[in-house]
Amino acid sequence: MTGRGLVRYFGLVGLAYLVATLGTGLTDYLTAAEVSKAKALAISGGVGLVVALLLGLIDLAKSGNSRNAATKPVGAGPGAPGGYAVPPGQAGGYPAGGRGSAYLAGQGVPGGSTAYPGGHAAPYSAGGSAPYPGGHGSARPTGAPPRRGGVGLVLTAILLLGLCAGGGYLATTAVQAGVQKLSEFATPPWINKRNETGQERLASEVSETGGPLTITVLSVEVTSQATKVKIRGENTGGDALTLPTFGRAQLTAAGETLLPDPGASTWPETVPAGGEATGVIVFDGVLGPGVDSVRLSFSVIHGSFDAPPNIAVDIPVQPLQ
Repeated sequence: MTGRGLVRYFGLVGLAYLVATLGTGLTDYLTAAEVSKAKALAISGGVGLVVALLLGLIDLAKSGNSRNAATKPVGAGPGAPGGYAVPPGQAGGYPAGGRGSAYLAGQGVPGGSTAYPGGHAAPYSAGGSAPYPGGHGSARPTGAPPRRGGVGLVLTAILLLGLCAGGGYLATTAVQAGVQKLSEFATPPWINKRNETGQERLASEVSETGGPLTITVLSVEVTSQATKVKIRGENTGGDALTLPTFGRAQLTAAGETLLPDPGASTWPETVPAGGEATGVIVFDGVLGPGVDSVRLSFSVIHGSFDAPPNIAVDIPVQPLQ
């Protein structure tokens, strides 16, 4: 590959990388901005059209330079104008006593001159010029190369538009979906349980106070495999209070008791003195559609003689229709 070919190759590679990066970045920006897919595709299409038009202008400029170079007349060969010079003594035939004359003499041609009309020597004249066509020494005909068809330019623009508009969007969407699937596969199950979203069932916030401790229920979310209860603990006492979850917290509904998953929960268990703590307790199991009330209870509270030994909160929830 020549130096010019290498420059052209790496130039096209760099251009493809630039277009792909532009499409990916634009798609990420539009996704973060929560733009609908239709609007994102329209914006990407507009950017792709601009890129396609710029590439088309560059191609037209190159074609114009090529045509200008091709229209320059090609000079005649060395010697007389219009053809190549013929050495003296060879006009009209091979020189006497030369290799050609010996061959022709063997063929019965006297004097060694060519007997072939239009043979090698016939086109050349004493002046050294030869007519075109048929002669080797005449100048090439000049003229511009054929112009590129308009249909080809249109198809190229459409292809570039499609690649710029949908290529980056589709590639980014596919990569995001693949990364999400890979993340779900590699993420521990308790993390997936924590991050899964569900349906809010809490009818209204409710609180329960025992001594310096107040527990407020902020949310009851039911997913496909768990019930997540978000609570806030407030401690007005002078000692930190600990409300453990493993083996100590439970959620009771319609005679059924759900136990917590400490690995999936984010409840810190300790409420600092004179402060508060907020977190989510994830219980394995789901509430039935007809359940309208549940009870959250902690069987043990550590940290202060002023705190109650245990605490429970009755929570109103919305039944499903």
